[in-house]
Amino acid sequence: MPLHAIAYVSQARSALAPQELDALLADATAFNRMAGVTGVLMFDGERFLQYLEGPRDGLDSVYGRVLNASVHHGVRQLAAGAVGTRWFPHWTMANRRIDPLTMTHIINAPWTGISAGRPAAGQGLALLLRSWTGGDGELEPAAVSLGS
Repeated sequence: MPLHAIAYVSQARSALAPQELDALLADATAFNRMAGVTGVLMFDGERFLQYLEGPRDGLDSVYGRVLNASVHHGVRQLAAGAVGTRWFPHWTMANRRIDPLTMTHIINAPWTGISAGRPAAGQGLALLLRSWTGGDGELEPAAVSLGS
C-alpha cells in the first residue's frame, strides 16, 4: 500500500491549557493508530509543527480532524506527497517541545522532495529529523509530553 505524508504548521489557540493538550494527544494517539498513521508533533509554546505519514485514506481522515481541531488555527501545509518509507513507524502521536528559533528554522526551510529517500541537508524534513533525533541518528527517542 503506498504511503503518503503531510507536514503542516499552525498557531496554537491562546490560553491553551495543558490538560486540553494532554486530552488532544490521547485522543489523537488512539485515532491515528486506527487509521494506520504515524508521525510527530512539535510545539514551541505558540506553534505546532506536525509531520504525519501513512496510507492515503488514513492520512486524509487524520488531516481532516487536524483541520477541524479547536486547539489551533491558521493551518499552513508545508508539504504533502507520496513517500517511500515511514520515518516514524512506531509513533502514532509522538510529541516534543521545541525552542522557537529551531521551529522557525524548520518551518522556513524548503519543504520540497519529501518523497525522495533521505531528504537533503537544509530541507525542512531533514531539519525536523535532525531536531527530533538530537543529532544521534536515533529516530525513535523517548517522547516528552507537551502538556502537563
